[in-house]
Amino acid sequence: YLEKELTEHDRERAPLKVIGDPAPFGPELVARLQRAVERTAANDRMTLVVALNYGTRTEIAGAARRLAAEVAEGNRDPGSIDAQSIDEALDTVGLPDPDLVIRTSGEVRLSNFLLWQAAYAELLFVDTLWPDFDEAAFDDALNQYATRQRRFGGR
Repeated sequence: YLEKELTEHDRERAPLKVIGDPAPFGPELVARLQRAVERTAANDRMTLVVALNYGTRTEIAGAARRLAAEVAEGNRDPGSIDAQSIDEALDTVGLPDPDLVIRTSGEVRLSNFLLWQAAYAELLFVDTLWPDFDEAAFDDALNQYATRQRRFGGR
């Protein structure tokens, strides 16, 4: 599936980015993913982000470990750690925060998904199951989003 879809995404000039830890899926899949990421790295249009074995808590813990290692190596002052440095240590570095998070299947929770990044996202919970979430459901979600007044609070 990855290689079949990769041809389409490459033709559309969409780079592939993987977040999470795909290692439990085995070394063959990890190698294929790495080749796909490298193959599409120079693409410059909408990014396809695939979350495999992803959870925000694990992502933030990894970012904290990377920042702590920089401090331990003498390459960072602990006082310099702020929201921006955490952003830059996350799996999603270089990607914009989502404006809209759509949760399908009637679940009314985020399930440890992009919690840091979704701090100012609009949330939409729909009863539609993911396999049935078609273009009409997406259009409806965008129409609902368009009626909202965005408030970003203090950053």
